[in-house]
Amino acid sequence: MLLVVCGSGAALILASAYHLGLAGTAASVVMGLGPAFLAWEAFRHDRREAVGMPDPQEAVAALAAEVRDQWEDEAKIRGLYQPRPLPIAWRTADAELAEDWSLLRASALAWPNGPPGGAVGWPSSADGLAGQDQEIGDVFLSRIPTRRLVVLGEPGSGKTMLLVRLLLELIERRTAEDPVPVLFSMATWDPEQWTLEEWMARQLCQSHPWLLAPMRANPATPENHFLAEVLISRHEILPVLDGFDELPAALRAEALAAVSRTLGVRQPVVISSRAGEYRATGVRLEGAAAIELRAVDPHEAAAFLRRGASEPLSGTNSRWHPVEAQFGTPSPVGRALSTPLGLFLARTLYSPRPGTSLPHSSAAPVPSELLEAGRFPSRQAVDQHLLSGFIPASYGPDAAQARRVLARLARHLEEEGGGSPDITWWDLRQLLPPRRAARTVAAVLGVTVFVTSAAATLMTATTPGIGRGGNIVYCLGAGALYGLLTALTVAGVGRHLVAVAACAAAFVQYRVIVAGPWSAADIFTAGLTVWLAFPALRRVAGRLRGTSPLRSVALAVVGALIGGWAYGALNYLAFTVAPPASIPPSTLAGYSLRQGAALGLFLGLAYAARVALTEAPIGPGGRVVWRWNWSGFRAAFGLGGALTLLAAWAGQAAPPMISPASTFADVSTVLLAGVIVALMAGMVGAAGFGLTVRRPDLASAISPRTVLAQDQATSVAMGFSTGIAFMIVFGLAAALITVTGGISISHAGSVTLLCGLLGAALGALQHTSYILFLVAQRYLARHEGFPRDLMAFLDEAHQYRGVLRQIGPVYQFRHIDLQRHLAREDYHEPRSNPPPSVSG
Repeated sequence: MLLVVCGSGAALILASAYHLGLAGTAASVVMGLGPAFLAWEAFRHDRREAVGMPDPQEAVAALAAEVRDQWEDEAKIRGLYQPRPLPIAWRTADAELAEDWSLLRASALAWPNGPPGGAVGWPSSADGLAGQDQEIGDVFLSRIPTRRLVVLGEPGSGKTMLLVRLLLELIERRTAEDPVPVLFSMATWDPEQWTLEEWMARQLCQSHPWLLAPMRANPATPENHFLAEVLISRHEILPVLDGFDELPAALRAEALAAVSRTLGVRQPVVISSRAGEYRATGVRLEGAAAIELRAVDPHEAAAFLRRGASEPLSGTNSRWHPVEAQFGTPSPVGRALSTPLGLFLARTLYSPRPGTSLPHSSAAPVPSELLEAGRFPSRQAVDQHLLSGFIPASYGPDAAQARRVLARLARHLEEEGGGSPDITWWDLRQLLPPRRAARTVAAVLGVTVFVTSAAATLMTATTPGIGRGGNIVYCLGAGALYGLLTALTVAGVGRHLVAVAACAAAFVQYRVIVAGPWSAADIFTAGLTVWLAFPALRRVAGRLRGTSPLRSVALAVVGALIGGWAYGALNYLAFTVAPPASIPPSTLAGYSLRQGAALGLFLGLAYAARVALTEAPIGPGGRVVWRWNWSGFRAAFGLGGALTLLAAWAGQAAPPMISPASTFADVSTVLLAGVIVALMAGMVGAAGFGLTVRRPDLASAISPRTVLAQDQATSVAMGFSTGIAFMIVFGLAAALITVTGGISISHAGSVTLLCGLLGAALGALQHTSYILFLVAQRYLARHEGFPRDLMAFLDEAHQYRGVLRQIGPVYQFRHIDLQRHLAREDYHEPRSNPPPSVSG
């Protein structure tokens, strides 16, 4: 393709130098297109054959490694690997909550290939499922015939951490043929919107974006699926479903039936729930055994509290004695401190770590206050007190801002997120007021375009009295015209206000150098172009959906045509009424037509940025890859062709004003030059617009910070490459108008540079979330008292404060009850509080 472009350009140069005929030159160019196209298609076919599809076994092994690393890190933070972690014990659940044990055994024995692992370790009754801590792996693999388990327990009883223990045990023991256990939070599932398999695939792709890679589920069919969908359909995933009780009550029975229906009795599965909510559904998981977590042993609970970080190294701290006497009793404090969560909250509140203390307090609170019957008449009252004191105890003097930020995030999850537990940085834009993000991006783009346009006009203008040493007001007017068009269009302002602003900016610009009816026509036509273009641009954007460059270029072409005809027609009338002394009205009208086309082209691109902002993806971008883009070729080729016809018509109808001696004045030469320019623009468009965003490699580490860093790098790469592509494509088109005497080189260069700026904004907004995250982070820090570095705050809350947990690229509150408690709080503090320090 490069040879075709270079050869075509050389043919045009030789034709001009040796006065060759148009037909001969055109024939030599066209004859090379067919062989070049066939050669290119053969090259692309060879590349497709060489790429191939990902290997499923390698993908399963990589997924198992990622899941193990992810949950081992979380287990360390949660204290699972401490010398004496708080034990979690269980008993067999009530018989009506599980499948009959004899039927369970008979069903597994009747399987065609027999039960997995054999029947050697099966107990004679369901009572043999009781155990503690690390025994959970043996219970699931060796004692349950069907390997289908329901884990029940009270709030905060340790269900999630037991599932983490089980998941790590299964990964430690798995062979190449075993499925990979993956923990799914059921709070994010809407069974009325997604099937179980669709929802699991979405969750897998969010936590492990490389599973979005295409793959054929059946080698005999050409249809591709996401790799996550293929692994689920091949039963390579063992679902560990956490938080069944977090689903809305009206959907629980339907969801449980869907799990039983989708995951047949021969497919292993684990599900956790609060016992009361599971019992209330009246449905049970088919082919599953059930266990229920026990209250923490009183002696273990007392030992755990004494091991608080602020306890003395020797002796027994008597502060806990009054509370320990209530362990194992039905009193409010005895019941509240019978779970791992309650004990963790109590130890955090009453035994804060060194260096932390409650704000405005000189001494740590005394645990015996929990025994005051007037303040704590029920277990719920104790639970609420512990939850309320958790953030102040964890953050100390920085608690005010931390509590406000966490409460705001919790309210967002409950109100806008439908109760989802996932805190994702790319979703924080939803915390902004309506249209705030658009206005902020529009303001930044508008100022950038204003400065660039004014500076370019000042440095390159050749008209006497303008530019270096000339009238700077004209340059500022030029910058204001393009800057206001950009800012108001991208911000979503109505066409009437944009049209008035365009007229005002044009008045500042044109009143400096000319006066008369044609000057008034220029000023009025700037607003008329906007007023006429907006409805047409809206219809074109509605018909061409998606992020294809075809839509951006189509909007630019529509804007150029409307601007050109509006400027040309209105100015022709003005020049006829009061013609200049030395220049024919047709020449000035043709010049105005080209000027209007340049303005309309830029307006179309600004409208494309407006649409891209409203359709910006809610999700992170991955790595940038390249492939030949025929849509980009067609778009750029069409742009060159449209402007060629415009330039040819204008040159034929109106002699050029800027370079009347141009050798390109002949219409046939203009058409030939236009074909070459269109081809060159098409090649650049196919290459420059061929950059797409894919997900991270299999070996990439997935965490919120790494995903943010990848999205930032992708935003820069896409912005830079798309901006360069726009500059070249639109620069070639502007060059064609320039050489036909339509506009000055300075004007063409200014428009080209501005198109590159808008192209860079389009490339970043259409493929990544980084820019809108920066807007949200800045707004929240300024107006709602968030820390300036929100990711550092969230990382600290996870790593050092124990408030959040991390699952892949998302954060979650340590417990759903903490999220709901914070969401209910109406907590407001002045914004003057300093941001909390970041440890580490």
